[in-house]
Amino acid sequence: MPMIVGFGEALSVRARARDLETMRTLLVPSEGLRLLDLGGSIRFQEGHAESIPFPDDSFDRVTAVVSFHHMADQKQALAEIRRVLKGSGRLVLFELPPSRAPGPLMQWIAGYRHGGYMAFHGPDDLLEQVRAAGFRDAATRRGVSGYFVVGTK
Repeated sequence: MPMIVGFGEALSVRARARDLETMRTLLVPSEGLRLLDLGGSIRFQEGHAESIPFPDDSFDRVTAVVSFHHMADQKQALAEIRRVLKGSGRLVLFELPPSRAPGPLMQWIAGYRHGGYMAFHGPDDLLEQVRAAGFRDAATRRGVSGYFVVGTK
């Protein structure tokens, strides 16, 4: 079973690679930029998006690449993301629309590996959540294998 799941994840990552240029454009990387990636990063720190273990105003950018749907309390996660972003900091979410979400068997397998919770939203629904959390200039952008939602603190 682990080999099958690993193969599936490798294919998923490969498909998302085509969206990296859009991600780079939305993040606007620069020297000294402080970036927090919820769900994976260069240096791992255990925690939950609903209670991010960093002080207020710590990051210039926060991303969640195909991980927002795993957050059990998405409203709280957005509040925490906003809290740790510096003034004018940017949120960049990349998600799969419900039509591209894994089927029940893969959701069960992925839920077992990734904590059990999954809630997929369409771009308009997620955009509304981001706006309701107080982000301004919120917008969606179509990707190749999913969609992006961005917002500014």
